Amino acid sequence: MPLYSYACEECGPFEGWAEMSEAEKAMCCPSCAAEAARMMATPHLSTMGSGLRRALSRSEKTASEPRVVSRKHLAGCGCALCAVRKKPTPIERRWSLGH
Repeated sequence: MPLYSYACEECGPFEGWAEMSEAEKAMCCPSCAAEAARMMATPHLSTMGSGLRRALSRSEKTASEPRVVSRKHLAGCGCALCAVRKKPTPIERRWSLGH
């Protein structure tokens, strides 16, 4: 159940919980019991941290326009596709592993 902001003409603004199906209906003022219309509110985006705001903008960009990578993988880049596997140590040199 979301928290909506309402404006009473006599008492001023107040907040109240209401179901989403009743969002357009007026609410009674808790002070004077007069009907108060709901105020339009903006989301509180400024309270987000900069890291979260950047992550949300990145996810919005990738949802509609995924980034196209045109460069080829380099040898030994470390990704799972290009992982360079080391050759096993020859049997005659296993004694020197710890030295």
